[in-house]
Amino acid sequence: MISCEIYAYGVSEQVSLIYTGFALLAAKKQINLTYNFNQYSRYGKTPVQFVSPDDLQGVFVVLNQNKTIFYDTTDGENMINEALDVSDIYFQLSYLESAIPAKYKEKVFPFGLNFPVYKGMFDRFEFYRLYFSRRNYKESPRELIKWVLRNVSIRYNPTVRNMHVAPKPNQDPSVLFMVRTWDPDYFPAALTDENKEMWQKTCRDTNETRALVIETLRKELGGRFYGGFAKNAHAEKNYKNLLLEDNNLSQKKNYVKTLHDHSICIATTGLYNSIGWKFGEYVAFSKAIVSEKLYYMVPGSFEAGKNYLEFNAAEECVKQTLNLFENNMLRRQMMENNYNYYKEYLSPDKQILRTLNIALGIH
Repeated sequence: MISCEIYAYGVSEQVSLIYTGFALLAAKKQINLTYNFNQYSRYGKTPVQFVSPDDLQGVFVVLNQNKTIFYDTTDGENMINEALDVSDIYFQLSYLESAIPAKYKEKVFPFGLNFPVYKGMFDRFEFYRLYFSRRNYKESPRELIKWVLRNVSIRYNPTVRNMHVAPKPNQDPSVLFMVRTWDPDYFPAALTDENKEMWQKTCRDTNETRALVIETLRKELGGRFYGGFAKNAHAEKNYKNLLLEDNNLSQKKNYVKTLHDHSICIATTGLYNSIGWKFGEYVAFSKAIVSEKLYYMVPGSFEAGKNYLEFNAAEECVKQTLNLFENNMLRRQMMENNYNYYKEYLSPDKQILRTLNIALGIH
C-alpha cells in the first residue's frame, strides 16, 4: 500500500481539495495516511526547513518514506524556490511550461483545477489539522469554531457530496455570471513600485470586460440571465447599475443553490491569469461554460470547444454565450463532457491519485 505522510500546516480553502483527496483515498484504504505537525520528517527529509510552514500556500507530502511531493496552490506562474529545491515532484496549480526553469522541467507537473471542498461527516485528519496543529492549537481556536459550524446544519458545508452534480439536460437554458470588481488602488502587500502601474491597468481592464459582459447579457437575455458585481465600496462607486440584485446570493450556500438553477456559466481569469475557483465548480456541477482563454494548463482531455467555449473580448463572450443558449445539442454535450471530466480527473480522490501515480512513475 502507498504510504503518505502529510505535513499538515495549511488551513486555507486553497488546500482543502488536496487534504480531502488524501482523506478519501485513506478512507477507501488505497493509501496509508499519516499526519506530521512537526517541521522535520522521521525519514531524514526536511521539506519545510527553508519554508515558513504557517504561511505556506501549498502542501508537502512524503511518499513511501523517501520521495517528497509539493503541491503549489498559489496563483501565478512564479514557483516557490525553496520548495522546488527540496521536492522530488512538484505539482503546480498555475502551470505554464515555458515559465519553468530548464533544470526543474522533469519534476514539475500541472495540478489541475481547484476549488474549496471538504470530506464531510467527521474526519479526524481534518479536525487535527485545523485545530491541533502547532499554530492553530495555540493561536487560532476560531478554526475549531469554523470546523464545528461546517459540520452542523446551521451552516452550509461544501463537501464532496454536495459540491458536484450530474447534468440536467432538460433544464431550460439560463446564464449565470456573478463576479467581483478589483480596486486598482488597493495594492497587494508584496507588489513592487515598478509593478503598480501594470496592476492598475490589469484591474481596470478586467473590471471593464466584466462590466460590458454583464450589461450586454442583461439586454440580450433579460430574465434568462442572472449576474452582476458583488457589492463592495469600489463596485458601488463605479458600477452602481451593474450590482447583483440580491447580494446575499454571493454567500456560499446561496451561490451554490443559484448555480444549480443555471445551465450556462461564464468565467473570467483572475489578476495573475489564474483559473478561478468558480471554473472548477462549474465543471463539478456539469455546466456548459464560456470562459476567457485558459492561460495555464489543465491536465487530461480538457479542451476549448469540448469543455468550454473560449473568448478574448466581451463581444465574443456574448456571442459564445448566445451560441450555447440557442444550441441545445452543443450545450447538453458540453455538460456531459464536464461531468465525465469531473468523475475522471477533478473529484478530489481521483485528482490526488493521479498525482501519486505520476510520482510513482505510473502514467
